[in-house]
Amino acid sequence: MRIAVITPEYPPSDRIGGIGTHSATIAPALARRGHEVGVVTRGTPGIEERDGVRVERVDHRWLPNRPAEHLLSLRTIAAAVRRIRPDVVQAAEWEAEAWWLARFGRLPVVTRLATPTYVLEELNQTPRDSRADLIHRLERDQTRRSAAVYAPTQAILERVGRDWGLDETRLERIPNPVSVAEIESAASGEPPFPLPERFLVFLGRIERRKGVEELAAALPRVLEANPGVEALLIGPDPGDERGALTERVRHAVAPVADRVRFVGELPRDQALAIVARAAVAVFPSHWESFGYVALEAMALGVPLVASRTGGLAELIEDGRTGRLVPPRDSDALADALLAQLAAPDQRAVDAARKEARTYDVDSVVGELEALYERAAGRDLRKSYRRYFRAEDPADPFHDLYERKRQAVLDGIDGSGLRVLDVGGGYGRLAAPLAQRHDVTLVDVSPEMLAEARERCPPMVELVQADARELPFEDESFDVVLALDLLAHLPDLGQGLRELARVARPGAQVVVDTTNAVPLWVLAYPSYVEWRPKRLALTLRAGGVLPEWRGLVRHHRAADVRDALDEAGLRLDRREGFGPAWSAKWHLWWTRRA
Repeated sequence: MRIAVITPEYPPSDRIGGIGTHSATIAPALARRGHEVGVVTRGTPGIEERDGVRVERVDHRWLPNRPAEHLLSLRTIAAAVRRIRPDVVQAAEWEAEAWWLARFGRLPVVTRLATPTYVLEELNQTPRDSRADLIHRLERDQTRRSAAVYAPTQAILERVGRDWGLDETRLERIPNPVSVAEIESAASGEPPFPLPERFLVFLGRIERRKGVEELAAALPRVLEANPGVEALLIGPDPGDERGALTERVRHAVAPVADRVRFVGELPRDQALAIVARAAVAVFPSHWESFGYVALEAMALGVPLVASRTGGLAELIEDGRTGRLVPPRDSDALADALLAQLAAPDQRAVDAARKEARTYDVDSVVGELEALYERAAGRDLRKSYRRYFRAEDPADPFHDLYERKRQAVLDGIDGSGLRVLDVGGGYGRLAAPLAQRHDVTLVDVSPEMLAEARERCPPMVELVQADARELPFEDESFDVVLALDLLAHLPDLGQGLRELARVARPGAQVVVDTTNAVPLWVLAYPSYVEWRPKRLALTLRAGGVLPEWRGLVRHHRAADVRDALDEAGLRLDRREGFGPAWSAKWHLWWTRRA
């Protein structure tokens, strides 16, 4: 399989966060298992090979308008990924670096939930600007459009899944892997400076969400009770508060300032060399989606004190592999640090080291391979579900979809009728109709049918079949429905004749078509992403978006009437859905002659 990995950072960059660590771990592991792996990351433009992985670094052009600059960078990333010609694309949701591909491309995107920007802003209490507003929307949209979505912990799955309204059945949990051998190798190196004889270490950004203010409040009590212990804080201040947070932390530790060292940012190898020699590693975060640095400390056999929150609470078992304290509680944090320094628990250290090995990349990478293979089978031609989002309020046609659906439900009278829903997808019509009728749903997509099984009552019969060759006897059904189907069939007449064949004489046959007179497009600028060139191309193609050309067909009303007559379907009435001057959809109510 050819796999593209998008990441904001990749070795040998000095600054490697959680996304970069994840990418630098899985890419070589996948290459070792025989896959072709290409990484697209930021940096000085160029292509190199590292550990069997093709690494392309791209530079992002500066623009005075920050939202425009970000969109341009996403387009640049997409162009680099297409040069790899991958079967599947892996990316985090952070900053929506795969959004352009998920929105405009035909490549299946697998999104790994790290920590979305809106969560970081909430935890750090940072102000929003126009770029942040854009990123919030793009991160959510990329995730919703992805062929697969996974996360390392239940905490992030539940939080983001709830906030973004993600379909729970499409979310998977796969642990973040680490290379234990690489961690141990890095830790065995020489520290970048002489270390205190005994010290506790914090590794992370100087941010509110990392709990640095609570740590600063706890340190005077801890260090005063342990005269031979110092504290090292490793990590950059990203400048969200223009240095004010670091100054508050310095002020809080003033009573023991001579034993608290602000190390700043270090290359990962140097940071791990320090962590490996610490008496205690402390991670007092307000919330974490996972906690890579805590896992690395576990792998190195360093005693842990961390917050009982988010992914940390799933990674560390209190009393067995480390000590957990309530987040934002400096007194509880001080108590735990004092206890750990006074009586290190070697059994907990051994258990933590053993637990860390279950996260080794060679144990986890197989789960990723299986996910990629499933996602690669859900490309544009094979998985319409990824693009069909009628229930999503953000879809420009959401209201029209619902009005059209309700019109059909209201128009099917009586009870006990035998109803066939062709191209019924996940059961938007079949599920409510099954309350009064005997319903059979047909769809060509196994993915759609799997979702329909979850959404529909058990009495709905589900059949996988091609709408052009229905596996039913002639004159079998009292009502035949085909919504959002005919645009996907290469031959309108053939499709209508097959629907008529299985309908009993006098049976209702209800279908819809998309209007090939494309003036309706003008009423929905978000359909073409507000882009004039895209609008022109869509209008020229009869309302079909450029990426769907050749796959989707829109029809003129006169041509539909002729095809209905030829299929032996008598027209009762036609309804329009869309602008008054030009319907987007025509709903055709007919009867079998």
